[in-house]
Amino acid sequence: MSYQDALAASRVDETHAASGMNMTSGNTTSGEHLHMRLKSRQHDGHGSSSSSDMQVFDVSSPLPVTVGGKVVLNVTSFVDPETWQMGYNYMYDFEANEAGHSTTTIVITIVGISLPIFLSLLRFSPGLSKSLLWNEIQRRAIYPAAWGSRHRVPVAGAVIPTRGQAMYIFLISFLNLILLLTPYVYHRPQASFLTRGAQTLSIVGNRAGSMAMGNVAVLFLFAARNSPLLYITDWSYGTYLLLHRWLGYWAIIQTIIHSFMLMAYYMSKDMYKAEFARNYWSWGIVATVCVCAMLPFSHLWVRQKFYEFFLLTHIALSLLFLIGYYYHIWFLYTYNWGYEIWMFIAGAIWGLDRVIRVIRMALQGRRTAIVAAIKDVDGDYIRIDIQGTELKGGVAYLCFPTPGWQFWETHPFSVAFNPGSIPEGSSTENHPPASTSEEPTPDQEKSESTINAPPAANTTSTFASHNTTTFIARARTGVTKQLLARVTKENGSARIRVLIDGPYHHSGQVSSQLSPCSSILYIAGGVGITACLPYLKKNRDKSAKLLWSNRKSGLLTELQPVLAALPSNLLVETSIGGRFDLDAVLSKELAGSVKTGNGILGVVVCGPPGMADDVRRKLSQVSTRNVMSRPYVLVDEAFSW
Repeated sequence: MSYQDALAASRVDETHAASGMNMTSGNTTSGEHLHMRLKSRQHDGHGSSSSSDMQVFDVSSPLPVTVGGKVVLNVTSFVDPETWQMGYNYMYDFEANEAGHSTTTIVITIVGISLPIFLSLLRFSPGLSKSLLWNEIQRRAIYPAAWGSRHRVPVAGAVIPTRGQAMYIFLISFLNLILLLTPYVYHRPQASFLTRGAQTLSIVGNRAGSMAMGNVAVLFLFAARNSPLLYITDWSYGTYLLLHRWLGYWAIIQTIIHSFMLMAYYMSKDMYKAEFARNYWSWGIVATVCVCAMLPFSHLWVRQKFYEFFLLTHIALSLLFLIGYYYHIWFLYTYNWGYEIWMFIAGAIWGLDRVIRVIRMALQGRRTAIVAAIKDVDGDYIRIDIQGTELKGGVAYLCFPTPGWQFWETHPFSVAFNPGSIPEGSSTENHPPASTSEEPTPDQEKSESTINAPPAANTTSTFASHNTTTFIARARTGVTKQLLARVTKENGSARIRVLIDGPYHHSGQVSSQLSPCSSILYIAGGVGITACLPYLKKNRDKSAKLLWSNRKSGLLTELQPVLAALPSNLLVETSIGGRFDLDAVLSKELAGSVKTGNGILGVVVCGPPGMADDVRRKLSQVSTRNVMSRPYVLVDEAFSW
């Protein structure tokens, strides 16, 4: 029976009841009994049935009156006005607050995704790059660390965001907090919640659970290697991963609030044991435990020291969280309320990203990598030459499908160069490195005396090798340590099967960032040179300088032919065993202003975290000392977890 049919039948029953009353009372007419007096009145007093703030319609009906309860009705009855009003208050609050839960969750999702797009579109504003106001905002409110002088170097086991990143974090945190606290709709009294406190526990707890999934959807998108945001915006993958962690913190906080507030609510009603035994509650516990366990297992120390463990637990706990959330919703609501959609969104992002990775690897095919140790670097660096493909820059994830090598993992390596693009017989006469130390160390003297000599023989293969991509990596822990051990075991060179996922350009739209610059300064430390080389090879129209410092001379010797093949408009300075005077270098490069015709300075830095932070800090200090200094664009080429 439909609602309309039931309503029509009830009206017939009411008419029959009125007719029966007319037969027993000649003074009462049918019209009097059927008249609905809709005068609204205020009820005084307190209690579960009425309150001074509840309006109840004063109505009458010849039907028998019911005041609710669990007894099944077998006759058409008239609901007591106060009972009806309390039920209406509950349903109205429920609908309004449910709509609020959905709205706030959608707001978190839309703002989280659209804000990077909107801010990145500003780069297309005509004249913005040359605006003195905009450059002042960048140097004071975007580039520096949020507090202190460290960004890449961890502080107390955490990465300090830049001020620009901190603004995004503040906005997302503000939205998570304010939308959790308000707005809500309350009508008292009502049928379900006897007290306002009990109602608050329920609706705030439910909103926290809903908002947690809004954060989850965004953080899954930010962590995806193939996220469309990496192509639409000029934000780096490192920035998205940092924001991914902060969104994760809020997802954890909201999940904990959801779990404990609902637990407190059911305990206040003495219903906790009954709810605890239900399937939806058990799966809710699974989801809560998994999302909370990700916090210690994803700590920076764990990521750096036990990356394989972090990766495995992070994926497993993430999937268990989504599964737990799905069954938590399904056992409680099935598909009636749409909460499961958030799991489908997050799961689709995760799954699609993995599918694209597999497709990329399949398109590249299985390759052979020739791995060798680089000489004169104390066993710190290895060279990987992959035959059969030429990648033009960026980051490639390498998978080594070898038994015992965690074949399901992929590891990021910066593309250094393509040996086939290096002319044979290249020398470094066009780029003589200059030492920055007043008294050169033995390593520096060796570098200066050999830099103009014929290139040393390559450790792995001839530079004339065509259709080959070369990577240079520092052998520390994990897979690079395993590769070095394999090379050592096989007397200096090893052939290993490899799958390639990439390349990815995780540093954002670097070309568009540097396009308004009139000159570019590249600062590299150690193996950080590999991230700079693809940009250096393309730099043929702008004045450019490379400052490259190394602890040992072996890496410089290895890359001499590559440096020699760089464009002639590039000035190369190297330092072995020493450091550049960044204050003096940056003061000189930032001298002048746009008005004097010097234009914007691009600064690309890639190297150890301490060096990158020094460059960031010195740029801020020098530009602050001289308010008329050149505006600059800073690109921090770094891969971070």
